[in-house]
Amino acid sequence: MKKLAFKLLHSLGITLFAAWWNRKRVIFLCYHGVTKSDFRSPHNRKGLHVNRHRFLAHLDYLQRRYHVISLGDYLEARQAGRALPKYSVVLTFDDGFRNFLTVAAPCLAARSMPATVFLITDRTGDVHAAESSHTWKLEDDTSYLSWEEVSRLKQGQNIEFGSHTCSHPQLLTLSLEETERELQDSYNALVAHLKIEKLALSYPKGEHSEIIADCARKLGYCCAVTADRGASEFDHDLFTLGRTLVGDFDDESSFAVRVSGLRWWLVKVQSILDRPSTGKRQQAIATIPHLESEGNLKKEMEDQSLA
Repeated sequence: MKKLAFKLLHSLGITLFAAWWNRKRVIFLCYHGVTKSDFRSPHNRKGLHVNRHRFLAHLDYLQRRYHVISLGDYLEARQAGRALPKYSVVLTFDDGFRNFLTVAAPCLAARSMPATVFLITDRTGDVHAAESSHTWKLEDDTSYLSWEEVSRLKQGQNIEFGSHTCSHPQLLTLSLEETERELQDSYNALVAHLKIEKLALSYPKGEHSEIIADCARKLGYCCAVTADRGASEFDHDLFTLGRTLVGDFDDESSFAVRVSGLRWWLVKVQSILDRPSTGKRQQAIATIPHLESEGNLKKEMEDQSLA
């Protein structure tokens, strides 16, 4: 049903209007992996690994209608107070799956598109260059990049890297000391291996709080991204930058709805309509969360309502 609704909205040009309305905001897209598998394997039942052909269609759509900028460019513009191009999009990838090297990176290179990969540093391996093949294998969808591969991507393709913590825990369940260790050890590993001066953080599963954001700020991170739906204003808090999750169920219509910011509007409207009484609607407008957890989005992917 949603798939048909998205197709209708896209065919009527509503996505173009939404993109125009949000043209001065920055859209952060969140991918996880890109696969060459022709079937959705059991470990990818939620569609977090996007088929290569669908991913290429996403990139072609972005190339026609948007300006893909790096996270570094976004941060530099923020610091300098310099306006960004209208219709700006930042591409990010969580977890650091090895299929980024064997599938996603060549697709991005062919279009000269930048991206940022957030690594789970405890899972980043020590494979030597001689053992590293650039040919995709099914196990690339469940294995992770090595430090040597990360270094080559950074130097050869100017891919940016950030932290997704050490072990990808639920940060909201940890003590402050455990949270600090996750953020600090991951930070130290990335600086040691990649000599990164400005390091960004991606909260695992998008879970964050004011305390966690303050912790990241104090430890020296330059910004942090969530998995919350919605575009980011140019002056948005750097430690709660929103992103839109993209999956394998997103055909062109669904992708257009997401990257335009229209999906966020639809969620807001639905939140208001779901309120039990009209007397509470004003309160709903004031308290509607512009946030949606990655966990909820993954569940949405699982039942294919993202398509």
